[in-house]
Amino acid sequence: MSKNILVTGGSGFIGSHVVDALLKRKYKVTIFDLETPKRKDVKFIKGSLLNKDLVKFALKKINSVFHLAAVSDINKVKSIPVKTVETNILGTTIILEASRNLNVDRFIFAGSVYSYSSAGNLYTTSKTASELIIKNYQLLFGRKFTILRYATAFGPRNRNVDAISIFVKKALKNQDLVIHGNGQQKRNYVYVEDLAEGSMIALKEKTKNKVITLASNQNVSIFNLAKIIIKLTKSKSRIIFDKKNRRIDDFDSYYIYNKKNLSNSINWKPRNDLKNGLRKYITEKYKI
Repeated sequence: MSKNILVTGGSGFIGSHVVDALLKRKYKVTIFDLETPKRKDVKFIKGSLLNKDLVKFALKKINSVFHLAAVSDINKVKSIPVKTVETNILGTTIILEASRNLNVDRFIFAGSVYSYSSAGNLYTTSKTASELIIKNYQLLFGRKFTILRYATAFGPRNRNVDAISIFVKKALKNQDLVIHGNGQQKRNYVYVEDLAEGSMIALKEKTKNKVITLASNQNVSIFNLAKIIIKLTKSKSRIIFDKKNRRIDDFDSYYIYNKKNLSNSINWKPRNDLKNGLRKYITEKYKI
């Protein structure tokens, strides 16, 4: 497969690690994002997915697209419903249509394990709707795609709004860890570098027109996550339950890594389990 790749959202949390993985493999990468990337050795185009002319410009001479740009903070979608739908659904369609017109070989979409459930409200709806549109483009126009359904990423360069980053920061200060709800809601966490490495399978011929889930082999409750972080940081923090303020439409993960779930088409699994990934994250971010 040719070497020119556009990464939308390439300045973001997962996107920046996908860029790292691509550059390690000697791909020529262009980042399309509203935010300036920290790396200076890649071509960067600043702009919105809703700018059709700029999207067309960004896609010239591009062979494959990793589409990660999206409104992804589930806690914010309630306050920006129209922006969420415009960015996640219309934005995906705009770049998909431009990719078709410019004959881009592969469209790789960052989906979510939330699409296995009805939770996650507008975020899940926008991701699932985008998947359906991508599949329709394959049906109508023969456009090749790979959909990567990501489990919950954690690690360096995160947005500092997820449970792991909040818990770690508070645990290191011996502050109370507040859990909304009863703490039994489960997540499937994957260290972000492993997720980026797993994303490279989308460039393989065997993953053409497939939906691939990148997940770990362990679902962990938020309560147990808090206990693990307290132990790893040797913290004196207490775990406090705020049962009245459980997040609306909270998500429970029941999906785990399984070779059968990968359609026998790839050979990937996370290198880091939760505890090892947490150790690496804490060491790198806090230098301890």
